[in-house]
Amino acid sequence: MSPWFYVLNGLLFLTFFLKVFYILSRSKFSQERGHSCIVYEEMDDLASGVDTITILPHTIIENILSRLPLREMVRTSLLSREWKHRWLTCPELVFDVGFDQMFLKGRELNPIIHHVLRHHRGPLLRFTVQVPSLRSCPEIDEWLHLLPNHTLQVLFLRVSIGGEHRLTTHLFTFRHLRNLRLESCTFDPPLGFEGFNKLVTLQLQNVGLMPDRFGDFLASCSAIQTLILFHCTSFNCLEITGPRLKLLEFNGIFSSISFKNCPLLRDVRLAFSLEFNVENGFLSSLAESLSCLPALEELELQANALEGLSRYGAAPDKLAVTLKSLENLHLTNMYFEKIAEIASAISFIRSCPILQKLRITGYTYEAVDSVAGFLRSQVPLKCLAGLKSIKMQLFCGNDSEMEFLKYMLSSAAALEEIAITPHPGGDVKPHCIEHLEHQSWIWDTGKMLTRIQDS
Repeated sequence: MSPWFYVLNGLLFLTFFLKVFYILSRSKFSQERGHSCIVYEEMDDLASGVDTITILPHTIIENILSRLPLREMVRTSLLSREWKHRWLTCPELVFDVGFDQMFLKGRELNPIIHHVLRHHRGPLLRFTVQVPSLRSCPEIDEWLHLLPNHTLQVLFLRVSIGGEHRLTTHLFTFRHLRNLRLESCTFDPPLGFEGFNKLVTLQLQNVGLMPDRFGDFLASCSAIQTLILFHCTSFNCLEITGPRLKLLEFNGIFSSISFKNCPLLRDVRLAFSLEFNVENGFLSSLAESLSCLPALEELELQANALEGLSRYGAAPDKLAVTLKSLENLHLTNMYFEKIAEIASAISFIRSCPILQKLRITGYTYEAVDSVAGFLRSQVPLKCLAGLKSIKMQLFCGNDSEMEFLKYMLSSAAALEEIAITPHPGGDVKPHCIEHLEHQSWIWDTGKMLTRIQDS
């Protein structure tokens, strides 16, 4: 049972005793002054339950109710007569996995949600449905029609079974939405839609979009600060417009990306589906788009996107553009078995003049002699004067990874920290870093490589 249920019970008992103390104190004070006090009447009221709960501020009651799982929120109707219908005014309704495990147990979900929404009173701020058994059905649209579109601020809908659910256009009447999260739905704003002008967070996963119109939709939602797109419709050109956008996270497929009016965008995370094919010029186009972001400080990029820059290892020294504001770079799924990927990664790193933190997540098991030899032939980078931290994750300790690490160390004179997280299926030994010991680096607990500071 949720601890908030016990908190609520505790508050009710505390309220009862405070009421008793108040009555007795008032009686003693009246007797000392020689006045009469109708103590017995107040004690009768107390025994009958009058005003023992209602002295709690309504906002506190709603805050407590909103933190209870739905099943326990309904059980508060047993606390007193005053509380019999209090749960129906709760501003947040959450039908989640916990609700499914504790309450459903084979019961039909649709009539329960329909019944709760029909009897709900007062403003509703949050509505969440993410139970594993939710199947695409007409009742979902009926729920949306029962929701108050003049108060709802948070909507989370996950359809688990039956493919993408085509949402009713009534969704686009919720003009007060601040947080919208949809999974396995079709999202198609009607023509003439003027946007959610209060929407701050938009998260879409496995959602069917209209690629030609999605850019216009984003432009109409000028308050968005966080945009997350996971495995949605593929884009030829993904257009991102957001004067207040600060975080973009994308996992899917696009041929190109453009940013328009994104002066605050500081964190970009890009990953790609298995079907994604890197074309020549993709990285150059991507870097050019990223270079137009004046506030970009953090970039997470799936390393296979780098391959288009160099198919045979003949990557340029650096890109045609520089990422002047980028401080933190995370390259994920780095194949240390491919010269093209390593060469392109080095070119990309060279194009980040104020880089301070570099994180590499590996995705390789075997060493390739040609990759190690390529890295040994490289001239140390002169542009990493500000690099202070290197983190290697899923590190196997093969020759390719070791040569890359040594190459980075030889280029980063101001380095303060290096951390290595071994691959759980690898066999990283302390002797893998023998070549680093002469630079005052030691192996610590098999997980962390830390520099010994000079005295």
